[in-house]
Amino acid sequence: MAKTKSTTTEGSTTSRRADKSHRRELVGPDPIVRIGLIEEYDRLSFSVKGEFEFVSLTGKPLEIESIQEVKWTVAPDRTEEARAVFSILTTAFADRDSADDLRRKLSTADEQARIAEIGEEIYIDGRKVADNLKYRVLVGRYATEREAREHLDPFREGFAPRVIRQIVRQATGTIELSRESDGFSTPVEEGFRIIPKDSDSKVTMFDVREGTGFHWEREVDRTYPGIIEVRIDHRGLLMAFTELSIETYLKGVVPSEMPASFPLESLKAQAIAARSEVLAKIGVKHPNDPFDLCAHVHCQAYTGCTNEDERSSRAVDETRGQVLMKGGEVAEAVYSSSCGGHTEDKLNVWNPPAADHLRGGWDAPDSLGPEFEKLNLTSEIDANRWVDSKPAAWCNTAKFPDLPNILRRSEENFRWEVTYTRRELEDIIKRKSGEDIGQLIDVIPLGRGVSGRLLEIEIHGSKKNLRIQRELNIRATLSLKYLKSACFTIKSDVGEDGRPVRFHLRGAGWGHGVGMCQVGAGVMATQDKKSKEILKHYYPGTLIEQVYGG
Repeated sequence: MAKTKSTTTEGSTTSRRADKSHRRELVGPDPIVRIGLIEEYDRLSFSVKGEFEFVSLTGKPLEIESIQEVKWTVAPDRTEEARAVFSILTTAFADRDSADDLRRKLSTADEQARIAEIGEEIYIDGRKVADNLKYRVLVGRYATEREAREHLDPFREGFAPRVIRQIVRQATGTIELSRESDGFSTPVEEGFRIIPKDSDSKVTMFDVREGTGFHWEREVDRTYPGIIEVRIDHRGLLMAFTELSIETYLKGVVPSEMPASFPLESLKAQAIAARSEVLAKIGVKHPNDPFDLCAHVHCQAYTGCTNEDERSSRAVDETRGQVLMKGGEVAEAVYSSSCGGHTEDKLNVWNPPAADHLRGGWDAPDSLGPEFEKLNLTSEIDANRWVDSKPAAWCNTAKFPDLPNILRRSEENFRWEVTYTRRELEDIIKRKSGEDIGQLIDVIPLGRGVSGRLLEIEIHGSKKNLRIQRELNIRATLSLKYLKSACFTIKSDVGEDGRPVRFHLRGAGWGHGVGMCQVGAGVMATQDKKSKEILKHYYPGTLIEQVYGG
């Protein structure tokens, strides 16, 4: 669905998208973004504090009394799911010529590969700051996701293929808006918007799912500033997103991604990185949706104003409009919690294109010494040595005295261990992969990145073998939630019959390891490093520039 002209009460700022030209104009001093809050809910409850009004999706005021601080409930009513086709995404490119070369190679007499453009060129006050256009090479048009998955195997050699959904007809129907205090209820076509009358008006959503699939999964109440839109999602259920300025958004992102008690200079580095990620990812992460980014770890964690903190808000204010630039455009600035002592190449974690400033390297104050830096972490022998060691890397908090407790607690993520019985791991693999491998015989590493993170493994079973590619898939397949990272070694205890009875996974770091190591940034700040130095260390070759709000 095309994004149309929109406004917010936070000033005269507008946000426009021209789909035909793939050009997105962001007008300062406070560019506006849309952030997806929830999807696939069969019921949503909320309350509003402050003056507000309900309007239709076309902007027409709804004849609904705007009573404050009462509980409202929304539920789908007579909805029809969107119609979609499912395709196999082989890879993506930053230039169309490369995509077209691959399209021709993959096309056959029976199956023509095709190119799908996603993303936009991003302009701020007439200046181009980012080219987020990507060219996906797709194969097949299948009616169901299951059917598409049955055709993945031929593309596993040389690619890390996945199934994607393309919406060809939007969901339709009505939703029921109810007020619990007096039993008021009314149907609303398609959806509605909650428009605040002033900056003090906030919407609280109840029982919001957070951290789905991770060990911190839970339901929480969240309070959000800005315009809130509730509408029918692709499954005929409910979605909601917020429309607000990037700076307001970042005040909810920074304390969600990095503890607000971290040193100020690391919080400032986090703010600049997060702001860069917004501009570098608009149009890329959610091409099927009416919002730019989601509020979850898939994009950046955003918890509204629930967790806002004076320190993290100060970091946002003091870096207002500042982003990382490379080659005249906003640079991707991904980050993770703890790199384990060595960061990873972007290309080993996600699709092309590669990025020079996102290449893996040793993460240490000066030098880790030849006993470490001569290691080749792509080899099994050296990866085992690395994981079994505890070098003086920035994120090894045990090596730095007098750190704040919030940093000291991250020591458990620098090196970690998980042990499973064979039966436990068999059950996890079956549940997470959907495949019955029989009795687990072994887990074989097939490839590692420059940080030692596994890129591919083969699971040997008595009934069948499975190949798993990409670090996040590996972390998901070998854990009920997710392993902390894909940088781990695998050892087994063997029983009297020669078969494994227990598996030990020893690992390093937490997260994908690309870009800034947040714990490392926190420790660097305690050693009097400024945000500029921190960002230069983790994103070499980039410059900090103010692109709006000056």
